[in-house]
Amino acid sequence: FDMCHSNNAARVRLWMALKRPGGMGHAIESRMLTYPDLKKADFAAVNPLKKVPALILPDGAPVFESNVILSFLEDKYGDAGPRLTPRTPEGRAAMELLCRVHDLYIASPNTTAPGFSHSQGAMYLSYGWHGPERGMDLPTRAAKIAEIWRQLCWLEAELEASDRRRAMVSRLHLDKFTRDPDAAGGPHLLGQLTLADLTWFPTCVFMEFMLPRFFGWPQLFDPAAADPAPTPFPRLAAWYSAMRAEPAVEAVRAEIWAYWEEMEAAGQFKPIVDEIAASADPTLKFTYGVPRAVQLNYQQPPPAGKGTGRYINQPDLGDVVDEHVAAEVTMRDARELHPPASLDALGFALQSWPTKCDDFEDDDALVATYYGEMMDLVKAASGAERVFIFDHTVRESGNTNLNAAAGGSAAPVPRVHCDYTASGAPRRLQQLGAEGIYSRLRGRVLTPEDVEELAAGRFAFINVWRSIDDSHPVMQQPLAVCDEKSVAEEDRFTYELRFPDRTGENYSLRHSRAHRWYYFPRQTKDECLVFKVYDKREDGPRFVFHTAFSDPSSPADAPPRRSIEVRAIAFFDPPELEEPVDAMRTAQGERLRGGDCQQTMPVARRAAPPARCCEAEGADVSTLQADRARI
Repeated sequence: FDMCHSNNAARVRLWMALKRPGGMGHAIESRMLTYPDLKKADFAAVNPLKKVPALILPDGAPVFESNVILSFLEDKYGDAGPRLTPRTPEGRAAMELLCRVHDLYIASPNTTAPGFSHSQGAMYLSYGWHGPERGMDLPTRAAKIAEIWRQLCWLEAELEASDRRRAMVSRLHLDKFTRDPDAAGGPHLLGQLTLADLTWFPTCVFMEFMLPRFFGWPQLFDPAAADPAPTPFPRLAAWYSAMRAEPAVEAVRAEIWAYWEEMEAAGQFKPIVDEIAASADPTLKFTYGVPRAVQLNYQQPPPAGKGTGRYINQPDLGDVVDEHVAAEVTMRDARELHPPASLDALGFALQSWPTKCDDFEDDDALVATYYGEMMDLVKAASGAERVFIFDHTVRESGNTNLNAAAGGSAAPVPRVHCDYTASGAPRRLQQLGAEGIYSRLRGRVLTPEDVEELAAGRFAFINVWRSIDDSHPVMQQPLAVCDEKSVAEEDRFTYELRFPDRTGENYSLRHSRAHRWYYFPRQTKDECLVFKVYDKREDGPRFVFHTAFSDPSSPADAPPRRSIEVRAIAFFDPPELEEPVDAMRTAQGERLRGGDCQQTMPVARRAAPPARCCEAEGADVSTLQADRARI
C-alpha cells in the first residue's frame, strides 16, 4: 500500500524500481491510496496506525513501518537485482545507523497520541490546514525545524568523515580492510547504493521543495546554487545530484514534487507562511544556512620603515601607524554549528553559566563572586587543572574610549585583533609572575622558578565574554570570532602596544575572503563566550581573532550593549606540589574571597586600583588591579 507523495512509502517504491528493470510487479502487487483510504476499516486492519507503507504477506500477515518492510524485502528478494545492503557487518551497521537517525529524528513522532508530529511535519503541517490534531504552534515548529538542521549537519559530517576514511584507505592501500568492498569510491551515502539512500532521498525531496520556499533556506541540494547562499551541505548536494541521475529515482522525485505543487496551489502552506510573518518573537528561528554580509574593520599593514601599533600614556614618536579599513566578510550564526563549537575544535565555545554577581561595577563584588565562577568555567570549558584570573574590563556601547579608566567602563572595540602573539604571551606570563602571584595551593607567592615551571608546561590565555544586561540580550555591537583554520599564517602581523614601562604585542590581521567569521546572535546574560587568544599547544586552535561589529539585523531602537570580559591563564599540566596547604587562607591568615577554587591570586601591592589600559576586547593590560586577580 503506497501513496504517491509519502516519503516513507516512496523508499519502498524506489526499492522496487531499482531492484529490477521494470520493477518487482511480478512478485509484489502495489496499490496507491489517498488520505480518505487511510481512514477506512479495511486498511486499519492492515495497519492500525493508519499510515503507509503497509505490506500484506502471502499468508495474510501484515507488516508495517517502512524500515521493517524494506529489510524484509531485501532479505527475501536480495538476489533479484543489485544488492542494496553492504556485505560486511560494519557496513550494515553504518547503513542501519543512517536509517535509524532518519526514522527517529526526522520522520517519526514516536507516538500515536494526537497533537504530536514528526520533525518533518514542521515543514507542512499547521492548525490552519490540518486542525489541532496534527498542527503545531510556532515554538514547536521552530524547535522541529532546528532538529532538521541538526540532523542534516550530522549527515554532512558523516559524509565528510567517510570521505576522509576512503582517502586514507586509498593512500595506505588498505582496501581489504574497508567496511565494504562495494563502497569504495561510490557517490552514495556509503559509497555503494544502499537502503540508506532510499530512506533519505524522498525526505530530501520534501526539504528541497519546502525549506527554501517557505522558510528562506538556501537551495540545499543544488551544488551550483548561490542565491541566497551556497549550499551549506556540499557533500549532500553532490549525493542528491548523483541520485537524481538515475531515471527511476528522478521519476519518484517528480511524483512527490508534483503533489506538493498541487498542495501549494491549494493553499496548504499559506497558514505557515502567515504565522511566521506575523510572529513578533525574535527568539524563534526558521531560516538556517544563510549567513549575512557585514563590515569588519581590519588593520592596515604598515608602510615601509614603520611598525603597526600605538603609544599609550606617553608621547607618540611617529614610528608606528594605527590605520584600519572596513572590509566585507560573511558572518555566520554560530548557534547553527553542530556539533557545537568547542575550544579544542574551533578555539571558542558558548557556555551556559549563570552568575550570582549582581554588581559588575563593584570590583570587590567581582572578585568575591565572579572571579571564582569564571575560574570554574574556564576549567570546565578547557580541561585545565589550574586557572589564573588576572584582569577584567566592563564595556558599554555608549562609550567612545577604548581604554577604561579606574572604576569606569570602556567602549566595544570594532577592529579585528588577537590579544597575544606567539612570543608575547610567554613574555606576558613572566611579567605577571614578576608582579606577584599568590598561590593558594602553595600558601605563598610564586617564585620566578615556580613561574618557569608553569611556563614549561602547556598554558593558554583564555577570555570569557558575557552580557551584563539583566533585561535584554546583546542586540548591538556583538562580538564576532574567527575560525583559526581559515586564517593563513601570512595573514597575521604584529601590533605593538607601547606603554611607558613595557611593550605589549597583539596580532592584527590582513583581510581575506577565506576568513570564516561567527557570532552568537542575541547572547544572553547567562551565556558566556569563551575563546582562546593564545595556546602553547600547536596542534589545535591557538589565536582566535575577534572584534565587535555593527550587526545589520539590529533594530534601530536596540538597547546599548553592556558586557564584561575576564582574562585568564589556564595551566594544563602544572608541576605536582610537594606539600598541601590550607587553600582557604592567605599567608597572613586572612580569609580569601571568591570561593574555594584551589588556584592563585596576586599579592596586594597598592592601596588603590590602577587604571587599566586595554587595546581591545580582552587585550593586554599595563598593570594588574591590586588584590583583584586570583587563581
